[in-house]
Amino acid sequence: MNISQENIDELNAKVKIEISPDDYEPSVNKVLNDYRKKMTLQGFRPGKVPFGVAKKMYGKSVLAEELNKILSEKLNGHIKDNELEILGQPIPEDQGDLSLNFDQTYEFKYEIGLAPKFEISLTEKDKFPKYLIEVDEELVNKYVEDFQRRFGKSEDVDQVTEEDMVYGTFYECDKSGSRKEGGKHNHTTVVLKNVENKDAKAKLIGLKKDDVVLVDPNKLAKSEADVSAMLGIPVSEIGEYPKNWELKVESIHRIDPAPLDQELFDKVLGPGAVSDEAGFRDKIKADLEKQLANDSDKKLRRDISDFLINKLKLALPDEFLKKWLLLNGGNNEKPITEEDIEREYDDYSRFMRLQIIESQIAKDNDLKVEYPQIQERVKENIKAQFASFGQQEMEEEILNQFAQNFLQKEEEVRKVYDQLLDEQIMNFYKTNVKLQEKEVSFDEFVKLASAKSGKGKFMDQVSNLLKF
Repeated sequence: MNISQENIDELNAKVKIEISPDDYEPSVNKVLNDYRKKMTLQGFRPGKVPFGVAKKMYGKSVLAEELNKILSEKLNGHIKDNELEILGQPIPEDQGDLSLNFDQTYEFKYEIGLAPKFEISLTEKDKFPKYLIEVDEELVNKYVEDFQRRFGKSEDVDQVTEEDMVYGTFYECDKSGSRKEGGKHNHTTVVLKNVENKDAKAKLIGLKKDDVVLVDPNKLAKSEADVSAMLGIPVSEIGEYPKNWELKVESIHRIDPAPLDQELFDKVLGPGAVSDEAGFRDKIKADLEKQLANDSDKKLRRDISDFLINKLKLALPDEFLKKWLLLNGGNNEKPITEEDIEREYDDYSRFMRLQIIESQIAKDNDLKVEYPQIQERVKENIKAQFASFGQQEMEEEILNQFAQNFLQKEEEVRKVYDQLLDEQIMNFYKTNVKLQEKEVSFDEFVKLASAKSGKGKFMDQVSNLLKF
């Protein structure tokens, strides 16, 4: 066995692995012997098929399988033993039609992309705004009214008025204002009371079912996040589409708002959570404050991420990563194309740089997530979910059973792991930079958050509160 590495530059390398018969013959012969003992073949007693017959029948397929096992083991071992920080996965060089023969030495080559080397320094000299978002009476009223509409009685009407909700579909148009063949379309809801632009509202009033109107969604919405929800496209891509879209009215609903009574309180907050309107408003305000604090943290995290990415200016093995994405991206139904990669590579490379930076921060500062922490968070999440259905107490045995079932799901465990590590990184940021608290209104915060929406799709990550 011979493994060698050639460094092309600081970010690209090639690994060559030579596998001789001495490396693969023992394992191949063992597998073939096992096959031979289990084979049933006419003319031979069970378990007495000659080795040569088994080799002739299965030898090449067993050889191919064992070569793959050896390659995987040795390549991963080389990466681990040499502490290589790789990006993506090694890409095998094209071998052409590989001829599989015994007593032959095989040579395999792999391209690898290496992470850049760098140091990170964050101190109190690095200053960032920490937004304290005011939850005023007007905002609480909006959410109370929204809940009243959501749980109110709905009736179909024939014509749109200022009190109605329009259900319809937006269709992308070309420059002439005609529906674009094969263009984007999205089912949506427009609440007339929320439309502030008088001209845009006037275009909708009086419409009937199946009517079509050309409108600018930006004038029907309060923020880019709202436009994103209406059109079903990421905030960062809004500018790539025309301003005017065709809206086809599919149904019109008039809502009789639900009264502010115990039935509404129970539907929104859970049975018995509050007993009067004052308590209902207080609970909504507290929930808003908590969720907006999370959005403020996301904005802070985004600002720090931008700062680190711009400060470090990490170089990446771009051509290697594009090649790796082309080979491994997408799926059988929708394979990724070179055009997809060129269009989205800036966002991908930004994400990759941030992952490299935060992985280094975690390594340098011994930030890690242990399994007991995952177990505890899973239990907390299960308790919260049951509490939302009105079940405040759970027997420990039942809770442990639910947690054990959840922990069998690798993808879900990974999500909890990432969440816990993200929290540790966020706490690291908060304790190592200078935070300058600044009070802002909800509308001001929406504008601040929207201002950077074109970079890294920040607005696609904030909570649904910003899509009110």
